[in-house]
Amino acid sequence: GQYLTRYLRWEGGEGHDPEAPCLLLVHGFAASAEQWQRLVHQLRAQAGGEPLPPVYALDLLGFGMSEKPGLSYTQYVWEAQVVDFAREVMGGRPLVLCGNSIGGGLSAGASATLGEQVKGLILCNTAGVLEEPAEYAAPRMLVRDATLRGEHAAPFAPVPLFGQPALDAFGAAIVAALFPRVPALLDGIYGDRPANADEALAFAIAQGASSPGAANVIGSGQKLATNRPLNEVLDGEAGGFGGPVLVPQGMNDKVSGPARASERADAFERLRPGVKVCRLEAGGHCPQDDAPEAVAAAILEFLPAVREYAQGDTSRGRAAESTVGA
Repeated sequence: GQYLTRYLRWEGGEGHDPEAPCLLLVHGFAASAEQWQRLVHQLRAQAGGEPLPPVYALDLLGFGMSEKPGLSYTQYVWEAQVVDFAREVMGGRPLVLCGNSIGGGLSAGASATLGEQVKGLILCNTAGVLEEPAEYAAPRMLVRDATLRGEHAAPFAPVPLFGQPALDAFGAAIVAALFPRVPALLDGIYGDRPANADEALAFAIAQGASSPGAANVIGSGQKLATNRPLNEVLDGEAGGFGGPVLVPQGMNDKVSGPARASERADAFERLRPGVKVCRLEAGGHCPQDDAPEAVAAAILEFLPAVREYAQGDTSRGRAAESTVGA
């Protein structure tokens, strides 16, 4: 079906390179596009006189101001939305995907699907299965291919005994319990920068949670199926994204815990060449919003690697065309 979604767009700077990759920002569970505003402001401020290309931030289906239809929400639904947005709204223009939390996992999966359209990937305290690189063994058949053949589709777990009505009731109970505590919860998550957990952010989250259909979306968090491991979707030789990856990792993550954040940073550093980890000691689970200055600086330092990779893609494409025409 077709559903209404909302996105924000910041115009590119005057005189920006029209061929330069745009930036597409993907928020986490129960968040919205507003959570990227501070980062965009810092990117522009720190870029100085260098004009940046356009920046997009979308509201995932079921969150923010996007429609909340009665779907069975999974990571694959949201990943498909990111892919469709990149192809249809952005017209297939080269891009850098940037995601936070579950939005990072979605961005990683979308980068594998979008192929050459993606020139770089930024994962801010990303969700997603990341197996120890030294122990990861690529399966006989990729999760993607096995799922398409119906050989890997694990059942959602656990769906309540009484089905969707029970899931809706569960979601409604969660919303009712957490709704009055949104400001306090944000203060905890934004422990290093509580001032950024302001009324505007709390209002955006509360508004999305109070919309019709929100209970089903929140309840879906209890039945998300296992997604493709990051080891697979970031492996260029296995059909994943093989380009440059930046991992701005907030080390004081109050959601997963600082120890887990450190373990993930270590694992990403061992994943493969081309993955750069930036450890942010004063950053939390949403570093793009509670440490936007540091994340913006890391992204601007990362962009030359993106441009080099994009130019290499162009050269490879021209070489292939020459070979075909020979």
